[in-house]
Amino acid sequence: MVGLIIPTLTNTPPALAAITNRTVNAGQTVLFTASATDTDHPPQTLTFSLSSATTNDTLAQINNTNATFNWRPLVTQAGTTNVFAVMVADSGTPALSVTQSFTVTVNPLTLPTVSSSGCSNGQFVLRVCDVVAGPDYAVQVSTNLADWNLLWMTNSPSAPIQWVDTNSNLLPLRFYRIKVGPPLP
Repeated sequence: MVGLIIPTLTNTPPALAAITNRTVNAGQTVLFTASATDTDHPPQTLTFSLSSATTNDTLAQINNTNATFNWRPLVTQAGTTNVFAVMVADSGTPALSVTQSFTVTVNPLTLPTVSSSGCSNGQFVLRVCDVVAGPDYAVQVSTNLADWNLLWMTNSPSAPIQWVDTNSNLLPLRFYRIKVGPPLP
């Protein structure tokens, strides 16, 4: 009698490539694709998720099938270090997973400054400097310093910003302010 030996299939955990730490400005998008492999045969399906994210980070996402991570920190997160953990799990039995942590440091916020302003030919001209890549900028107007209306908004402009209010002669008194986001307005 000849004995037949049936090999036992074992499931091995997937391997997740190292994810580098990053430093960004508030408003700059952190975007990358995580890379994972699994040596099991037949090939197994890999599923990605965030096993942890910083508090207040409901905006951080990873696509569960193609591993694309996407996060745009808010201006309120400027000056913080945020820890994330990407997890990849296989479809084996039992399902096995591996986790890779990384940090995103958000630089302190540099507030814009008005370098010049004035009226010319019935138009108000505002020139803003100290603009950094990442944040959105908005110009708002008020006639009473209590109720503000959005006049103009831009996503991560290059410095300096020069903005012209072509309707400044419609009201006798106008106040302007610059807001930085996200979120805006």
